Order: sequence, then C-alpha cells, then structure tokens
Amino acid sequence: MQLSPVLYAGVLVLTIVIASPITYDQVRGVPYSVSYDHRAVTINGNRTLLIAGAIHYPRSTPGMWPYIMSMAKQNGLNTVQTYVFWNIHEQQRGTYDFSGRANLSGFLQEAASAGLFVNLRIGPYVCAEWDYGALPAWLNNIPNIKFRSNNEPWKNEMKRFVSDIISYVEPFLAKNGGPIILAQIENEYNGDDMAYVDWCGSLVSNDFASTQIPWIMCNGHSANSTIETCNGCDCFDGNWMDEHRQKYPSQPLMFTEDWGWFQPWGEALGVRKTEDLAYTVAGWFAAGGAYHAHYMWHGGNHYGRTGGSGLTTSYSDDVVLRADGTPNEPKYTHIGRLQNLLADRAEAILSQDSTRSPLPYWNGEKWTVGTQQFSYSYASSIHFVVNQARIQLFVLFNNQNISMPAQSIQIYDHSQTLLWNSANVSDINTNNTVLVPIVRSPLDWQFYSEPSVSDLPVITASKPLEQLNLTNDETIYLWYRCNVSLVQPSAHTVVKVQTRKANSLLFFFGGQFLGIFNNDEHAQGTITASVTLDLSQFRPNQQYLFEILSVSLGIDNFNIGPDSFEYKGIVGDVSLDGQSLIGKVWEHQKGLFGEARQIYTEQGSKSVEWNPKWTTAINKSITWFQTHFDLDHLARADLNANPVLLDALGLNRGHAFINGNDLGLYWLIQGSCSNVPCCCLQAQIHCWEPSQRYYHIPSDWLMRKNNLLTVFDDIGAPSPGFVGLVQRIVVT
Repeated sequence: MQLSPVLYAGVLVLTIVIASPITYDQVRGVPYSVSYDHRAVTINGNRTLLIAGAIHYPRSTPGMWPYIMSMAKQNGLNTVQTYVFWNIHEQQRGTYDFSGRANLSGFLQEAASAGLFVNLRIGPYVCAEWDYGALPAWLNNIPNIKFRSNNEPWKNEMKRFVSDIISYVEPFLAKNGGPIILAQIENEYNGDDMAYVDWCGSLVSNDFASTQIPWIMCNGHSANSTIETCNGCDCFDGNWMDEHRQKYPSQPLMFTEDWGWFQPWGEALGVRKTEDLAYTVAGWFAAGGAYHAHYMWHGGNHYGRTGGSGLTTSYSDDVVLRADGTPNEPKYTHIGRLQNLLADRAEAILSQDSTRSPLPYWNGEKWTVGTQQFSYSYASSIHFVVNQARIQLFVLFNNQNISMPAQSIQIYDHSQTLLWNSANVSDINTNNTVLVPIVRSPLDWQFYSEPSVSDLPVITASKPLEQLNLTNDETIYLWYRCNVSLVQPSAHTVVKVQTRKANSLLFFFGGQFLGIFNNDEHAQGTITASVTLDLSQFRPNQQYLFEILSVSLGIDNFNIGPDSFEYKGIVGDVSLDGQSLIGKVWEHQKGLFGEARQIYTEQGSKSVEWNPKWTTAINKSITWFQTHFDLDHLARADLNANPVLLDALGLNRGHAFINGNDLGLYWLIQGSCSNVPCCCLQAQIHCWEPSQRYYHIPSDWLMRKNNLLTVFDDIGAPSPGFVGLVQRIVVT
C-alpha cells in the first residue's frame, strides 16, 4: 500500500498575532495552532468564526472543484466540510484508490488554493445518504465483526483505516501549514455501547493526538476528548444551546449539519424555504454559535453506483448551490449576504458572550414583554432582533417600532440601520437560469442486446446466494439461473421471492422477459416479491431456463449498527406457483457482459457488434444504446458555471455513460407529492413529473467533438429518440 498525497507549495507568511479572526490565506504554508475556548475555535490563539458548507469530493469531479470552491468563497464561506468515504477508497481490502473523484489530496489542495479551512469528517461510518454509509461491503465477510461497537474485528479495521487516512492527509494538517483545522471521529452515534464511545475518545487523545487539532463527535454521544456538536433543521430554537453550555461549559457551540434534504425515487423534489434557512443561520450566530455548516451547501450527484438505498442521482438539489453547480436563488444570494455580513462583523461578535435581552411586542392593546421577542447585541456594533413567534407582529427595539414577520430576524448596526432581514428576498431574481437545447434529437443511435447467458464466470450452489457476498458491491447486477419445469403453466403463474428493500428483480422464462418487481424504498429489510407471470405459451413438464436479474437500487446508509448488516438480491425462498425452487442447481453470474467488456468506452465498444436499426429495440429490456454527439455551437464555454445535462425523457431506468464515465442511475419514475414533506422541508415542487429528468454531466467528462454516449436500460426504453442534451444557462 502506497499513500502519496500531492504536496502544495508553501507560501511564506509572517506569523504575527492579530486582533481580528484569522483566515486561511493568512496562515497558509506555515505551521499554525488550532484550539478552542468556550466561545470559538481559535487559530493561533485568535477566536475565528467558522462559516462552513459541506461539499463532498466524490459527488463532484476534479474539474469542478476549483469552480465550486470559488463559488463557496464568494458566498461567504471560510470553511469546507467533507466526509471521507471509505468504500470509494478501499473497495478491495488493502488496496487504496485516490484517483479521479477519490482524489482527496487534490480536493484539499483546491480548498487551500481558494483560501478555505477544512473540517475533515473521517467517520469512518458517514451515513450521508451514501452507499452503505461508506462502509465497504467486504466488511460483511470478516468473521465475528459487529459494526460500530466495542468489537475487536471492527475496531481493528476502523483504526487501520482512520490511521491510514491521517497519514495520507498529514501534509494538509494545520501543524504543517495546511487547511485542515478540525476532524471528526464516528458520526451520529446514538447506540448504548459506551465502551465503544470511550474507545473512540482514546483514539483521539492517544493514537491521533499527533494531528494537533480538535476532534468532534456529532448528534449523539461524544467522548471526553471530543467536542459535541449539533445536527438538525434548527439548533437555534429549542434548548440545545443552553443544554450544551451547561453540560460542556468549556466548549464552543458548533452546528455541523443544518439540513437540506435528499430526494427518494418516486417522490417530487422537496424544498426548504429560503426564509426558514436564513432564520436558522442568523439565529445560530446571534445566540453565540461559533461554527455553522450547511448540510449540504453543494449536494452534487451520486455518479456511478454511490447513492444510498432508493435515492435519486442528484443529491440535495434544493440547497445553496444546486446539484449541477448553479446558484439556487434566492438562497444563494440571500444566504451569501448574511454570511459575508457575519464575516465582516466577526470580531465584534466573538468579542463577548451572547446575552439575550427581551423586547416588548404589541399585543393589539399595549406593549408587553413575552418570551419570543428578544435581541442579541455585540459590542454596540451589530444587533440581532428576533421574533420566534409564528405570527407577524411589532416589536420595540431602542425606541424603534419594528414590523417583524413570523419567525424572522433582522440585523442592525449601531445607528439602527437595517443591514439584513431574514424574511425579505423580494429584490432577488429567482428565475436566474434557463435550459437551452444544445444537442437535439434524433441522434444516430445503434443498439446491442445484453446476452442473458454469456461466458462470464459462474458460481453454482443448491440455493440462490446473497448478492453482496458475490459481487462485493462492484456491480449492482447479479444473474440467478436454474432450470425448471411446470406441471401446468398458466397465464397467472405466481413467482414469489424473498428479497430486500431498494431492490429490483427482472424475471425471464425461456429467454423472454416476462415481469418485474420494484421496491424503491429508502430503507432496509427483507420483503417478499410477488409477481404474476404469463407462462401459458410454454409446454408442461418441459424444462426451461428460469432467470432472475437482481438490480440493487443502492445499499441502505441509515441505522448501521452491530447487527444490522445490509444484504441484496435473493435472501431466502424462491417459488413458482407454490413450488419451492430451493435445492435445485442455481447458477450465479456477477454483473453484465457489457460491463465486463466496457462497451461504454471507445475501445470496449469495438468488442461487440452493434445493430443500427435501433428502433427495433424500443421497449426491449436489458438493451444497450450508443451514439456520438458534438456540442452545439450555442453551448457556452464555461461548462461549470453553465452545466450540460442529459435529458433522459425518452428512457426508462438504467445507467448512462459519457466517454466511459457513469453518470449514475437514471429513472423516469413519477414523483408523487405528500401532504407533509419530510423533516426540514416545507413544500414540494414538480409534482407528478419524473423524480429526476435531467442528469448532470461534469465538465471534465466532455469534449467539444465526438463524445460517446452509451445507455443501458434494464426495463426497456420507450423512445430513445427523445434523449438529448441541454445546457443550464445562468442569467445575470
């Protein structure tokens, strides 16, 4: 194993003590110290307001990172937060990959170049709506292992991985002049194994003390040597801040995840109102918060097969910077104004502890003092006026009668000039992007039918075997095959299969595709798939090949604990019309023939014979389509600021590849709207349209001429001729 991060050029900076909070630009390239007091994280002894956003390196690409970092800096961030994703780095135990989207050192270098600090959340379990919470599937096969517990096999693997990552990022630690000022051990641990929590703390205080930076644990138990932090929709309203001060009086207030949200397949896009997010961020800093992170600030995409169970390819598309990299207005501008204002007044804010002063409000008859209207004032420089009530009313602040919308915050300077209002976004253009077709159909398609039987290796057993044990999560596909005969085939033959949630099963009999079972839940657990097949065309008492193609729709990322391993594929009985097929000879084939030959690349494409009569392949399952395209002359030059998207309207479900790169799972499943959106969301949009129609193509995956577009549709594409490419143009 060789770990070799790229070293960045050091820039000589005079190490002098200054009164105002320090930025990374002031300390880059020379060793500096990081600590904390009860009020804030300190850099070289100076309290520093940390305004952060989560940006996950494998949910974007190296060609996008400089642009994303520059947008973050412009938006008022001074800190980038990212998890470290174990299963993208160590898919095979002992073999590390830090290339492409997994180039963690390259990502850290881009953060440093942009003048941004980094909070590195190592985990190694991260949840994050990521495939298996970033745990490698091979962990399932380690004898006697119990995840996230005081269990020796787990602790050995966890310690080894975290140690390797710390060695890898060593040049980027603050003590070496790098941007990493905070790290996280474990993630949202709410189990009852306190011996495990203590062990995590011992790693920080002993094994990893050489990092010389503070460590955190979020949204659950925290070890004595770590800072406890908050995750949620709102850590300002409620009692979290007061309880933390009482329990940990020497720690600063840190909000590691202010949630946007994710979108499951089959649901419309959920949105969190700009005014609600603005109220939460402003309230947090008003009440003494020292660190705030948007989760996500830029969600990015689940390229390849990296999404958690049942989740769309675009991740957190409603947050400040959209999944395709364009500003989400009015959020981007409104939150950016707040964050730049906070950065400008940070010295005053951090100069003292927060003190809440109750304010009178007008109850319709008189001015009265309640509990939901108050102010925070800092060094007579900046004043936060707060209305927690869910109704609009008037408050009296410094003899000024102020109209306050429901749950809003207004910020004033010493002369009572209004600087910012959480509830006012009226001057921001919300229609700041347009979609422009840049590759128009019809494209010159050709097709290749995926063979159900090929020369790929076969594993034989007397029953169907669990999928992850065979595939190691290196593919989402597994073929199951056995020979069967039926006494009386009918048009209503019922097949039942014990499988898992977020799994699809395609049924073939005698070489014909006859039925499908889909479960798109964002969950885990065993379920019984029951599908009726029309077998009336087949003869009784004659053997036919019965095939099931299992398609994983993501490995669940949530609630991973000691006894909650996740599985895929067939995990129990299979029966036809009540007749169990356990005991027969079952063959298993890992992946697709087209995958193995990499026919989605220019070189691999030549290894199979393509058929130009692509219209004859419409609505046929397990079919590959391929074409070439040039970017239209109308396409804007900056493909990061004006991203290119695949319009998948003519497809059904599968994976699309651009020049050999997997865009992720596309699915034109309809998105329903619920009466009460989940968690932090207040509404849903694009109801009863596809959950996701457009799929982001990273700038560094595109060429101006002769791009190769390959599509594998497992269910059957109804009209590939409608597939095209568009560019989202940012209107300024």
